[in-house]
Amino acid sequence: MRKPAVLLALALLAGCGGGQEVARVGDVTIGLPDVEALYESDAIPAADFRKALFRVMAVEVLNQALETDFGVVLQPAQIDQQLAELQAMLAESGSTGAEYLGEENASDEMLRFNAEVLVLQQAALDKLVVAPEVVDGLFADPVTMTTVCSKHILVATEEEAQAALDRLAAGEDFAAVAADVSLDTSSEGGDLGCVQAGALAPSFADAAVSAVIGEVTGPVASDFGFHIIVVSERSTPTREEYLADPRALLTDDNLSTIWSDWFNDRLQAADAWVDGRYGTWSPLGILAPIEEAPGG
Repeated sequence: MRKPAVLLALALLAGCGGGQEVARVGDVTIGLPDVEALYESDAIPAADFRKALFRVMAVEVLNQALETDFGVVLQPAQIDQQLAELQAMLAESGSTGAEYLGEENASDEMLRFNAEVLVLQQAALDKLVVAPEVVDGLFADPVTMTTVCSKHILVATEEEAQAALDRLAAGEDFAAVAADVSLDTSSEGGDLGCVQAGALAPSFADAAVSAVIGEVTGPVASDFGFHIIVVSERSTPTREEYLADPRALLTDDNLSTIWSDWFNDRLQAADAWVDGRYGTWSPLGILAPIEEAPGG
């Protein structure tokens, strides 16, 4: 009879032997203890086990890719340092590792595993942000690399936007109209300062990188409403300026996209195998086996 996944405990599977091979990534074997170590409990529901196994396998895939792609091998001292920083943060906040990770039965080893992931991510990004193909992609999109200095008036409807445009055309001061009608009360006189266009709403960003400097542009619709925009300055770094300090010119969203594109590609191409009793490897997670039965 098929057992419900939520009831299948790892303790049942452990009868096959503590050192049992449950998966492989390339030539690297992943054993049952490698997954068990991430939890305090001896009985792990099957769904949680598959999630943990996928994490272990994914990190092994990425560690191998890091060495293959960039010649970088993580050192234990790097992980120890990151772990110490996490532990200090948790001590200061009074939180536990399980609370931080959102895993009720998370062990200290899972916290260390998380530290390894953070080190791995930063090591990969250090190389990726200067990789020629990544830099080419960044500079191919004006929104990604352009800094704009702008101000706006945000209203709820297109009719209100047209009314604001009419007031500006009649000679009223932009800041005064913004103070009177703009829904954005966090910016003084509508001034948004100088930010990377990629940090703005997509339609706003597109308009800001193409607007005539100093002229009123709009209305521009976004998820927030309708914007009247004036761009006072706009600049794009040279490749040399970018390469001198890439992270200073990339938003968190840029970095997240670069990281996720790389690891998704590597997971798609992974040479990975899972013992059929535990499931089947896929780049999105371990698929449940047809029969949830204990091995032996």
